[in-house]
Amino acid sequence: MKRIFYNGKIRAERDRWVSALYIEDGQIIAVGSDEEILNMAESEEGVESENLEGRLTLPGFNDSHLHFLYTGRFLTQADLGGTKSIGEVKEVLQRFLREHDFEGGKWLQSYGWNEENWEEGRLLTRADLDQVTAEVPVLAARVCTHICTVNSPLLRLIGVDPDLPWKGESWIGVDENGIPNGIIYERVSETYNAMPRPGAEEIEEVLIQMGKKAAEVGLTSIQSDDLQSMPGYSGKDVIEAYRRLEGEGRLPVRVSEQCRITSLEEYEEFQANGYRTGQGNSLFRLGALKTFCDGSLGARTAWLKEDYSDDPGNRGIRIYEDREELWRLLERAHRDGMSAAIHCIGDGACEQAVSVIEEVQKKYPEQKNRHGIVHAQILSKDLIERMAKAGILGYIQPVFLECDLHMAESRVGRDRLEYSYDFRRMYDAGIKIPFGTDAPVEPFAPMDNIYCAVTGMDFDGKPEGGWHTEKLLTLDEAVDCYTAHSAYASFEENYKGRLLPGFVADFTVLDRDIFSIPPEDIKNVRPVLTVMGGSVTYRRK
Repeated sequence: MKRIFYNGKIRAERDRWVSALYIEDGQIIAVGSDEEILNMAESEEGVESENLEGRLTLPGFNDSHLHFLYTGRFLTQADLGGTKSIGEVKEVLQRFLREHDFEGGKWLQSYGWNEENWEEGRLLTRADLDQVTAEVPVLAARVCTHICTVNSPLLRLIGVDPDLPWKGESWIGVDENGIPNGIIYERVSETYNAMPRPGAEEIEEVLIQMGKKAAEVGLTSIQSDDLQSMPGYSGKDVIEAYRRLEGEGRLPVRVSEQCRITSLEEYEEFQANGYRTGQGNSLFRLGALKTFCDGSLGARTAWLKEDYSDDPGNRGIRIYEDREELWRLLERAHRDGMSAAIHCIGDGACEQAVSVIEEVQKKYPEQKNRHGIVHAQILSKDLIERMAKAGILGYIQPVFLECDLHMAESRVGRDRLEYSYDFRRMYDAGIKIPFGTDAPVEPFAPMDNIYCAVTGMDFDGKPEGGWHTEKLLTLDEAVDCYTAHSAYASFEENYKGRLLPGFVADFTVLDRDIFSIPPEDIKNVRPVLTVMGGSVTYRRK
């Protein structure tokens, strides 16, 4: 199939603008002026053409880190994201309980609450959820997904007696008397494993619906952590679901799977199943290894080198208490040519991950992987310099500023904040910083992400003038991070992330030119057309 898109304002790459693209079989074969491209097609038969009507056209956005399948599951759950009080949470859940069938052991699942937005300013507890229902199991995931709260019936399902003092590990929260309070720290995915197993077709249906939603916001590629996202299903089940959809031509977004593997034993099982990084094609492929070194800043589970400024005695949660466990995993993956994307928010976690990466690079210098720190929020001058020297990526989420700018200083204090959320220093140091959203933590909306990266403001335009503007990026830089840098993270920079001959024909056409409007308006811009491989995956009606 041959197609021409003309009369556009097309950003082929940084500082290069054209007005037309010539596409054949999903690949760009020529770019240039309308006259040049239209003349090329005159002698060809069966060439379709589309007038872009002067609109801004950018390479397809590529979310470098999110939880695609997990986000899709939330489509069937109660949304607590807009609640302003615990009382409102109860109202939402009670209404959801009335409007849905919970026979046969089904759970009432909900997500998105944030105590920072509540009048009470405290975490949700099982006492709150027990007031909603004492019969149906209820799980309410915090916005960061590193904490959830469950009611008494669900505690019993996971083997915790809600009436007796808890003597086990600290992942179960307790009240002043040692009685479980329903708060679960850093074991949310494991808690979901107690759910009844859904039908096998559910994975594929969720992925199809999510692919459509991704196309609606201009995404043509994602890098997603999915292998432990569907209760009752293994990572193998998820991979095979993706492969079936890809083989049937039903994937409207390209997927690089960030394979969640947290131990050497899991890695060996992954290999025993015949999986290797890089397997697949441009539509679905196995990418980086994904693991965690800590929790989240909002939940005060991110691992800091020093105590939280607003919680003395607490330094967060260190996932790999045994550093050698992380070393064994990364040493093996690095040797085998598998890059690692490591969740680190606190400076303690970043220090651990960076030092292990440095060590495995020194042991196998011939292996040129692209390891990265996912989030990389609380950093230091030393960590930024070491990341740059080691070629470590920073998978960042500027949209986190929407919430974090209101609480980050209280969590870590002014001194530690100096090198935190510092997109500018990271970029200037030469660190590739592919943009992502960590959905469902934040919606996977590229315009929201770009808005936060260049304005430093929340969605209400606060603080006026922006938060720590010296750390922000230019609009050109932000677009590159969402396209070229994201392609680099998955070793696809030679055919994705720019609109040049030989590259895949993935692009999005916007309803307004973000380069000519006030930055404050960027969050309101939306796609009118999304194209993947030369085929339209979304057209606004």
